[in-house]
Amino acid sequence: MATQILHTKCHLPLARPNGVTRPRLGERLQQGLLTGRKLTLISAPAGYGKTTVAAEWVRQAALPIAWLSLDEQDNEFSRFLAYLLLALQKAADGAGAQLRTALDAPHLPPIEEIAAGLCHDLAQMGQEMTGGTNGRFLLALDDYHKIRQPLSHELLNLLLEHLPPACHLLLISREDPPLPLPRLRVRGEMTEVRAQDLRFTVEEATRFFNQAMQLDLPPDWVAALEGRTEGWIASLQLAALSLQGRSAAQTEAFIRAFGGSHRYVFDYLAEEVLGQQSVEIREFLRATAVLDRFNAPLCQSLTGRPNSQAILQRLEQANLFLIPLDDARDWFRYHHLFADYLRAGLDRSEVAALYQKAALWHEANELIFEAVRYALASGDTDFAAAVIERALLNDTTWSGGHVALLTSWLDGLPLQTLQSRPQLSLQASRILYLAKRYDLAERYIDQTEQSVKTVPETAVTGQLLALAALYRGAIAAVRGDVAQAVEQTTFAQAHLAPDNRLPHARAFYSLGLAYELSGATERSVQNYLQSADTAQAAGVFFLEVHARCAAAQMQLAQGQLTLAEQTCRQAEQVAEREGLALLGLPRVILGGIALERNELSAAEELMQDGIALARQGSVSDNVVWGLSFLTRLRTSQNNLSGAFAAIQEATAIVQTYGMPRLSTLAAAHLARLQLRLGQKQAAAEWAMAYQAAPTPSPDAFVALTLARVFLAHGDLAQAKSLILSVQQKATTDGRQRTHIETLILLALIAQAEGERGTAVAILSQALQLAAPERFLRLFLDEGAPLAALLPSVRLAAPSFVDELLAALQGELGGTAVIPAPPDALSEQETNVLRLLCAGLSNREIGDELFISPGTAKWHVHNILQKLGASNRAQAIVRARELELVE
Repeated sequence: MATQILHTKCHLPLARPNGVTRPRLGERLQQGLLTGRKLTLISAPAGYGKTTVAAEWVRQAALPIAWLSLDEQDNEFSRFLAYLLLALQKAADGAGAQLRTALDAPHLPPIEEIAAGLCHDLAQMGQEMTGGTNGRFLLALDDYHKIRQPLSHELLNLLLEHLPPACHLLLISREDPPLPLPRLRVRGEMTEVRAQDLRFTVEEATRFFNQAMQLDLPPDWVAALEGRTEGWIASLQLAALSLQGRSAAQTEAFIRAFGGSHRYVFDYLAEEVLGQQSVEIREFLRATAVLDRFNAPLCQSLTGRPNSQAILQRLEQANLFLIPLDDARDWFRYHHLFADYLRAGLDRSEVAALYQKAALWHEANELIFEAVRYALASGDTDFAAAVIERALLNDTTWSGGHVALLTSWLDGLPLQTLQSRPQLSLQASRILYLAKRYDLAERYIDQTEQSVKTVPETAVTGQLLALAALYRGAIAAVRGDVAQAVEQTTFAQAHLAPDNRLPHARAFYSLGLAYELSGATERSVQNYLQSADTAQAAGVFFLEVHARCAAAQMQLAQGQLTLAEQTCRQAEQVAEREGLALLGLPRVILGGIALERNELSAAEELMQDGIALARQGSVSDNVVWGLSFLTRLRTSQNNLSGAFAAIQEATAIVQTYGMPRLSTLAAAHLARLQLRLGQKQAAAEWAMAYQAAPTPSPDAFVALTLARVFLAHGDLAQAKSLILSVQQKATTDGRQRTHIETLILLALIAQAEGERGTAVAILSQALQLAAPERFLRLFLDEGAPLAALLPSVRLAAPSFVDELLAALQGELGGTAVIPAPPDALSEQETNVLRLLCAGLSNREIGDELFISPGTAKWHVHNILQKLGASNRAQAIVRARELELVE
């Protein structure tokens, strides 16, 4: 029996029935063998399936091998050599003659002589086992971490220096052996497989649970277990054993609760890992278990141990569930389940004290976000409030625009804590402003002012009141209250300390928005750019990017596409350089600029990238901008269902802001799309509701949408009046893009009224304004009605008109220039058409022809269908083109 047990040490482990094969690892190991490397090291903590992977590789590749599984007793050097000899002899009869001679001597020879003899034996084995070819055989030592004997390490070191070409050494260990691994790594003589390589993928975990363990778990349950355990096969196995015989409901409950506190994982960790550690190591592990990541100085801060660096090195060498986070191996974390287990052994007071120490260390080392996270985790709200208050006074806290994170800080504090801290309350109002929670932001401003007024006036209280005015002005600006925005913001600018750059950058931004809403376009651009430059000087790059993007939006409105693109590229460079790519806004606006130039493929890519980044960064404003641009792009692509989905999502987001101005703008976008879809009644209902509501003077986009509804219903006079008023303001404000759009619409109205000469003159003016910057899409969006006019205005901008005609020809399927003949009109329809072109309403047509208004409406409907027109204005243009009326 004893001999049989001893010989099992030299047997390749048997394959597990229904085991999960892992060819990706086998291929990696085989590649190292084929490239002539000396050593394969499989090093990972307990429970990662090291031996299983190695044995599977050997079996799959059918490699000749000498295998030895080691244990603690093999630390006696002569015993180690004896089992090594046994392994060689199991692999090849009569092998290991030189090693046998050394063992038979009265005293072991010097280590160098033993190593030389062993190399000779291995060379001989190589000849015999590979048949004299260029093949390789393996010498495998499993559980090598159990060997502490320096002579054994020295023997392997010498062996690696002089290893015969036919032999390849395979070491399987829970920790790195004391061998010259860096030298082997640099020379390319070693293949390494680590814990991160051995972790089960979701696919492998699925095969394990559903094939090997026959549990038939749904994919999301498998993914949850794989993610929670980080692919650690030991815990997956323990979980699978626990799931045997459970119902589906019990299984789901187990998966939700599964973690390091699970009793099976507890038992395994206690038995396999912690029970073998010294008191010093166990105390170190417990004290540092609260940390998400750590280095030696941080560990020293929590444990008080000046030898923390040495302890970390020991832990890493021992593979004690320590995961390096950088190439320099300065930062580490514990395997999540292991950390869970360690934390479960701490009481609440211990945890709180450790979290506070961690917070103070991170704060002292300018790791602000980590400091706040640990402070909140401590459960001491006064301590957390103090740390948050200091964090918000640091400009770099605001640089990344982490609005959701900053908001979560406030949500972690009770209201009374903020009431006693006016500085924190004021900073909270700014966070809530960024989060679009304007009413609550104003409450915090009120709270700050009330608190400040109860104490004597000082320089500090003066600065607090100036900031309160600044933040009031910002809220007024987004609400469209231009007068209050300018008043409050200019007061703040006059009283803020000149060297306090961030508030001044915010002030310029608020003024930029206020001037934008008041129509002072150029002043708006100037203030946005000044905000960007000041934010850059303050190091607050989130604000810099948004300010430059706001300036680019205004430059686009001014008709300066090239300048807008340059400004946007600057913002994009800052975002990418500072790791703010998730903002997405620069790419969204660049997509909008590409759309204006009818570069649809580029627009698609830019918008999709920008929206995706904005979604990832949870920046809802940027998502809304992207969706509004995407709505127009989808409409241009004739993907009307896609356009509808985009504007519906944008509207849903905007409605959560509680901002009537923005909600009205979103509704106008939807109404334009409804017109394109032929849903004239739905658009008319929007128009009636909008006109009935008490609102200030409409945004140009809203006003022109209203005019388009009038046009769709044949009310040319009211549409023209509204367009002229928008045009006058656009000219005054310097909004050339809007001016071009008004000219296009007025040209179409003149055409519908039979004033072709006027239509040509107006459209020529629009083309001359649009051509230098290539505002193609404004014209293309009008479709067939505009196409009929373009040949007559070619001389206004020849190449630009040719480009428009070519694009329209493609979009309208050849109908851009040569309209198809309509179905024949009946005599009555011809009479109705004549009166329709004269501008009569359905009731007036009915009175003229002695028919009911309903019958007149029906004739008008048929006429529009036969002429291929979507509204009265288009029908009039089409009828004149076909000379159906004089």
